[in-house]
Amino acid sequence: MHGIEVNNLVKRYIVKEGLRRKRVVEALKGISFHVKKGSIHALLGPNGAGKTTTIKILSTLLLPDGGEAKVLGFDVVRDADKVRKVIGVVLDVSKGFYMSLSGYENLVFYGLLKGLPLSDARRRVKEVLEIVGLESMKASNRPYYTYSLGMRARLAFAKVLLTNPEVLLLDEPTLGLDVESARAVRELIQKLAKEGRTILVTGHNMFEIEQIADNVTIINEGRVIAQGTPSELKERVGLIHKVSIKISSGNVQQFVNYLKGSLPIERLSYNTMGNTAHISAYVKAGREHIAQVVFDLARRYDAKILDLSIIEPSLEDTYIAIVKGGGSA
Repeated sequence: MHGIEVNNLVKRYIVKEGLRRKRVVEALKGISFHVKKGSIHALLGPNGAGKTTTIKILSTLLLPDGGEAKVLGFDVVRDADKVRKVIGVVLDVSKGFYMSLSGYENLVFYGLLKGLPLSDARRRVKEVLEIVGLESMKASNRPYYTYSLGMRARLAFAKVLLTNPEVLLLDEPTLGLDVESARAVRELIQKLAKEGRTILVTGHNMFEIEQIADNVTIINEGRVIAQGTPSELKERVGLIHKVSIKISSGNVQQFVNYLKGSLPIERLSYNTMGNTAHISAYVKAGREHIAQVVFDLARRYDAKILDLSIIEPSLEDTYIAIVKGGGSA
């Protein structure tokens, strides 16, 4: 069973234009994707693509107009109460707390609202504050209005962990955070996934998504345009690697000629100084294949590899290629 199942999900909004005119906007046009239990799945797309709408439907805050969505096998419409018991949702890390209460008091109050007895709420609050690092920062008893945005993000995670949910729905959880706080949140997300939780996360920071996500779904204008692991998406798009080679060889020109004939090179340049040459090339091939060809040629033509770097395309490169290309991968 998947942790999350989305099948042909449709959502429409009625937008008013002036006093009398109305327009129907399809935010989701039949999107489908599945999230494996215990994995981190990233939902990506430009602003207005439908990411937050999808999160809100999965968290039972919005009703779909078509298709279906399930969390741990529970339908988000028919079994909404059961869904709410197994999910934790972060839509905005800086909302949902009382400014004058401490982090500890906010969470105890929230625990009471969720039906926990006072003693259980106090015990669990201390546990989750320790998990997110606010206890070690000696911040749990400080008023919420003194919290930095990074501390508020940690408290938002503590809040969703209070009921020990199996599924986390995170809408841009590192938005606006400084580098150190964003790293702390990423590490927390990875730790929670290792504990067996299923996590669906949205975001625009491709660097951090590439670090944490097991699988990616890219949507644009309400439709899925690409799905797969980050490496699978890169391979399908076929983005070019930048290759830099420093060699020592008696015949640099011969090495370069055979390199051109052995790899799908888009562009190549080199300069020599005595028997040493620096070669730069853009190659449309996999990293392992490039390295194998370079070393095979070096052995065959008695060239010594002094340095070799193969810079892989990033998930950001892939994302831009897919979204701007308008196609699917």
